[in-house]
Amino acid sequence: MASLSEQSRVRELFDSMTLGVVRSLEKKPGVTDVRLLDRQPAEKHIIFTWEQKNMCILPEDLKSFYLTTNGLLIQWSIKFDGSVLPLGKMELNPVAGMVLLSKASSISDDKPSLADLDTDSDEEDDQGHIKPHFDSRCKVFELDPCDGHGKVCLVYKDIKAGVTNSQPEIWFLDRSLEWSFLASCFTDYFRMMIVHLGLPLWQYLFTATGLSPETKQWFNLYAPTRLAIDMANVDQQVQQKPSTPEGNQSATNLPFNALDVNRLFKGKTDKGKSKQSQVKKPPVGKTQNPSQGRPGQPGRSGPR
Repeated sequence: MASLSEQSRVRELFDSMTLGVVRSLEKKPGVTDVRLLDRQPAEKHIIFTWEQKNMCILPEDLKSFYLTTNGLLIQWSIKFDGSVLPLGKMELNPVAGMVLLSKASSISDDKPSLADLDTDSDEEDDQGHIKPHFDSRCKVFELDPCDGHGKVCLVYKDIKAGVTNSQPEIWFLDRSLEWSFLASCFTDYFRMMIVHLGLPLWQYLFTATGLSPETKQWFNLYAPTRLAIDMANVDQQVQQKPSTPEGNQSATNLPFNALDVNRLFKGKTDKGKSKQSQVKKPPVGKTQNPSQGRPGQPGRSGPR
């Protein structure tokens, strides 16, 4: 069993990783039982084995995350009508849980697969992002199972001879098998997950379906400012034309906290550097914007 000092150190690390979301949740009225599952860092050979097996290189930000903690699980509940109701959940699969979503079926297969539902042509979303394919043109890995309400996926495109050199994107696959673009990199998705507090089905905000009335009520209670920002951003994107540079925007062009992944995900075993050595002085003639959050601390646009 870990000592109190070890538990405190781990808590500080995860609090830094999640931009203080755990402490922020604990201060919200009605919130109770905020749980953070402690996971050890993934060993390098596990990541290397995954890359060799799937013939894909993990992006540096995601690799740094796994070298800090092999997955993530934060759950929180609320006091509701005299009982405790589980509500929020922020989850990222461990390395072993990032399994290939589907494989193209061969001609001899008798049963249909997801690849049989695919089209030969490339389809774009409203923002000009080419949607993933279920066949051999893409490799799709599950990043978050979303409790069966959809899947957040790490998508590699431009597969040639089973290998790709392109950087993966983060997409959401809903239960109707429709794709919705979420982020161009893991870091952007990570902060999206944090600022939306893991509220139920928050990913549907970036789909054509939109949020359910029940989810909107939870947002109005626990993240009203975030909902207002997201809705305003969605309305702005609808009004813009995809053919213009301004129209080619992703769902992540929101006022999030700035993250320095190299400083944020250092691993639980990193030691030795003093606080003074970690402080970087701003360049001459430039001052830091006080409204911008520093890595590991929630800024003004952090979780509410």
